[in-house]
Amino acid sequence: MISFSRILIGVDLSHSDRLVSEELSDHCQQAVTRGIEYASAQGGEVTFFTTLEISEQARHLIDSHESKITESVEVEAARVLETLVQQAASQGVKASFKVAFGTSWTELIREAVVGKHTIVIVGRRGAHSQSRFFYGKTATKLIRKCPLPVLIAKPDPVREIESILVADDLSEIGETILDAGVQLARMGEAGLHVVHVVEDEGGSMHLFGGMTQEKVEQLKSELHDKADREINDRLSRTDYRTLTRGTKVHIESGAPEEVILDLLKSEGVDLMIIGSIGRSGLSAMVLGSTAERLLSTADSSLLVIKPDDFVCPVKID
Repeated sequence: MISFSRILIGVDLSHSDRLVSEELSDHCQQAVTRGIEYASAQGGEVTFFTTLEISEQARHLIDSHESKITESVEVEAARVLETLVQQAASQGVKASFKVAFGTSWTELIREAVVGKHTIVIVGRRGAHSQSRFFYGKTATKLIRKCPLPVLIAKPDPVREIESILVADDLSEIGETILDAGVQLARMGEAGLHVVHVVEDEGGSMHLFGGMTQEKVEQLKSELHDKADREINDRLSRTDYRTLTRGTKVHIESGAPEEVILDLLKSEGVDLMIIGSIGRSGLSAMVLGSTAERLLSTADSSLLVIKPDDFVCPVKID
């Protein structure tokens, strides 16, 4: 079960050529709203965290004590974040804020680990933001490298999460993400969809080479039935029966990414949950690329959960 006891919310205060702007972007407001909502529902607390990225020249001036840039910008950032603390407090949520200098994704991961937070929430930029590659470097890096669960909130006007999709590949972490799906569906009174994809091209179906079409179809049917039994067995160990909008299991054939995209659209999914089995290197890159492609195409938020033994590549001082 994932925990919302200590939520770290990444707040991007930059706008155009300004390091700090009072007006939050849609993607930032989505992250803030979602974080406060989950904290309120679970009795948790939130930390609003922003990183100020400045030029090398400005860094040199700071180091030489020839500029007051850190003081003035940090004070302005603190003032904006304090308004978010008050917003959370007005909804009965305990909150605090922190300002750091450096690279956003690195500092977020460092704070997440050192501060013993339980989940990181950030917003993703909209599809029409041409200056941002893959919806922002920060979201991409967090998906790949952060050891905590990471929720990337979509930038649409804030609305209730009514439909959740869990992509379960029947690996060990699948039980964790399935439990998270039930937990979040119960919190938001949302409908739950669970999908498992039996790959028929470039995947498990290559084992059927040389078989008759009739035999192939028989084996595919057996794989579907087996997956359906395993998914329902996993569900039986959760509280899925308490979900007011019910649970629907989808056992499909095809390319996983295409199947998931079709379901996201056809079922009007607001939040997708996936697990990572990649620790580092190529496997982590594959996970990151898949998540990025889904983010860039699908109209849904994304929650990525890492296994307990995930090795964080960021050096924590």
